[in-house]
Amino acid sequence: MSPQNARSLSLILAQVEREREGQARYFDQLDAKAGVVLGFAGIFVALAPSGALMVDLGRFAAAIAGLSALWAFWPRGYPAVDVRRLRDRYLAADPPFTELHLLDVQITMTERAADALARKVARLQIAMVCLVGAALLTATGLALD
Repeated sequence: MSPQNARSLSLILAQVEREREGQARYFDQLDAKAGVVLGFAGIFVALAPSGALMVDLGRFAAAIAGLSALWAFWPRGYPAVDVRRLRDRYLAADPPFTELHLLDVQITMTERAADALARKVARLQIAMVCLVGAALLTATGLALD
């Protein structure tokens, strides 16, 4: 496709940029949730009494939740445009050609970020399920003790 024939190029580029901004916000939200899960897991591990099997299993589940939350929270790279390379290669190019290249690059970055988000969500879900299990096991163990 010729860049000159891409009449909707600027509209699509703007939408892709909005999507990337939304992904960045979602990354931050997931990190905040992972931090909360990590904190609660730490509380369970530190404050649950030891001795009763159910409570010990709850502490173990909390430790797994904490590790999973930490894994979800782990710093990750966020795809970005190499602005130096962009300047060096496209400064003299026709604007529609440069816009089309930027669109393709941002779409690729959006797809990579979506994959990273899916992995982060899966890790956070594991952490939350383990935390709920820890709470149930600990409460049951304390009630039976």
